[in-house]
Amino acid sequence: MQDYRTHDLPTAAVLLHKQCKLITIDRTEPHRVVFVFEQSPNLQQILQAYWSDTLMCPAQSLLTSLKRAKHILYDFQL
Repeated sequence: MQDYRTHDLPTAAVLLHKQCKLITIDRTEPHRVVFVFEQSPNLQQILQAYWSDTLMCPAQSLLTSLKRAKHILYDFQL
């Protein structure tokens, strides 16, 4: 099973909020960072709900996850 990769910050924040396992961040491309998550059936369900706009999340928790994603992105920490 392949890992799930995304360069979309809001998608990464949602996956972090839903406690999907972040494996690493890929910085091999000069101007793009890719978040790499462990693939799972739960991850696919979360993505489907996110993209169909049916995912329910508490606003403050989601914003905290967005801040965490930015922290990971800019400070290189998991």
